[in-house]
Amino acid sequence: MPYVVLARRGRPQQFSSVVGQEHVTKTIQNAISSGRIAHAYLFTGPRGVGKTTIARIFAKAVNCKFKKDSEPCNECNSCVEISAGRSIDIIEIDAASNRGIDEIRELRENVKFAPVSAEYKVYIIDEVHMLTIEAFNALLKTLEEPPPHVIFILATTEAHKIPATILSRCQRFDFRILNRGEIIDRLKELLASDNLPVNEDALSLIAENADGALRDAESILDQMLSFSNGDLKTDEVSRFLGLGSYQLLDSLVDNVIKCDSAKSLESINSLADHGADLPQCLKKLVSYFRDLMIYKINPDLIDVSETRSQRLMELSKIASVDRLMKTVKILTQTESDIKQLGYERLNFELAIIRLCRLRDESIPLDKVLAKLQEIESKVYNTSSGIPVAVVAEPENAYSDATVGSVDIIDAKSDSIEAKELDPLSSTWADLLKGIKGKCPPALHAVLKEAQLISVDDSTLMVDFDPRFAWHREQLKDSESKKQIEAYISEVMGKSIKVVLRSNDESSKVDIPTSQKEMRTDAMLDDSVKLVLDIFNGRIIDVKR
Repeated sequence: MPYVVLARRGRPQQFSSVVGQEHVTKTIQNAISSGRIAHAYLFTGPRGVGKTTIARIFAKAVNCKFKKDSEPCNECNSCVEISAGRSIDIIEIDAASNRGIDEIRELRENVKFAPVSAEYKVYIIDEVHMLTIEAFNALLKTLEEPPPHVIFILATTEAHKIPATILSRCQRFDFRILNRGEIIDRLKELLASDNLPVNEDALSLIAENADGALRDAESILDQMLSFSNGDLKTDEVSRFLGLGSYQLLDSLVDNVIKCDSAKSLESINSLADHGADLPQCLKKLVSYFRDLMIYKINPDLIDVSETRSQRLMELSKIASVDRLMKTVKILTQTESDIKQLGYERLNFELAIIRLCRLRDESIPLDKVLAKLQEIESKVYNTSSGIPVAVVAEPENAYSDATVGSVDIIDAKSDSIEAKELDPLSSTWADLLKGIKGKCPPALHAVLKEAQLISVDDSTLMVDFDPRFAWHREQLKDSESKKQIEAYISEVMGKSIKVVLRSNDESSKVDIPTSQKEMRTDAMLDDSVKLVLDIFNGRIIDVKR
């Protein structure tokens, strides 16, 4: 007797045997038991999840005369013929090879004839999205009002390609992908039926590579049983799937997490020596790091074996979520680069080196605060008047290319005890604050660039840096000067005259300091150096 592959031999013959599609089987069974059988159904979902299988069980159930709880008996002539594929009343059509209008016209003519031996004539049209637009149009009327003895079951993996006019005439059922546990349980049943030993890790690896498709998992298992002569081993499954050794792949992940470039490249070399398919290994790495990222956030969302779960728990303690997010992004980008450019091994190695150079950039908050307090104490103890660096917050604290920018402000700022350093500057700052809400913004902006030279009971003498010649001219304007004197007098509570120091007097005092000199002074200051080192910053501006 010829060998029958597991995918066919293990095909369920009753609704209760179908794995993972209870929402579909329950609805159909209720419809059969209540007599609410529709004329057209659409089964849509990924490959290998049971669409055609349930269609055949449905065909048996509606035609079985001895069904119990809407389950076919699988013993009557109708059930036996349908299970064997001999029933002439159950017509399976492959729309990929019968997609034209002529085939649909022939179908329309045949539906008129009554079934030969069954109660219903059932048409199962697989991959129905492959039909041409003309074929769909020819099917419309028949699909909407077929003869009472005809049931249409349309199956597809791409429901979005089916015209809305067809969709509206069918009851739609969406099939879901199967999780790892459901696939493993089914594979165990198949092994038990053949009295073969079970290797949990090997079955888990098969299930993970099946991408939720039970048929794919059964096909892999069938091949592996032939390869290993019935004795499944994890390493053999790994090599068969193009992943090299399972231990080598796990070692590569471990070395990447620990940022060991040399050992990571050795792992890649070993994988290549074992004949591993590097793009397939890259895909597996993406899945591995994705699981690790999700596990670190919420372990309950990860469906893996106990061994893998323990391994994820160990690795999750080493890397941060942000680093894992970067890792997945780099690996997926590398997948795209390999597809577009080739150079599989080179791109793989470049990606691994980049991953090993990634560092967790998140610093514990208590350490950040301690550093800031240390800097603050040094700033407050500064008496030299040298400009102090203040770090601007980076746009993205976790970006590889981001460099913290640094502004330079005068040590006589509001955050320092300015009165101890320069009483005139302090007096002028207080006056500017007092008149800020009273004088026009334009005048206040002019005064902000002025420097207080001297003050007595009735007069304030101010001056401007040569760079602010326009501001000096504004203060020379008699009308503007009167307004400024009025605001300052109001704040000080007595009549005050504002005097602009002459250019001759100004030249005697070295007021301005060149940008180059201030930058040099800032770079030599220990506090500035400390800030730049901590935040990997650079000086972008220096201000008095």
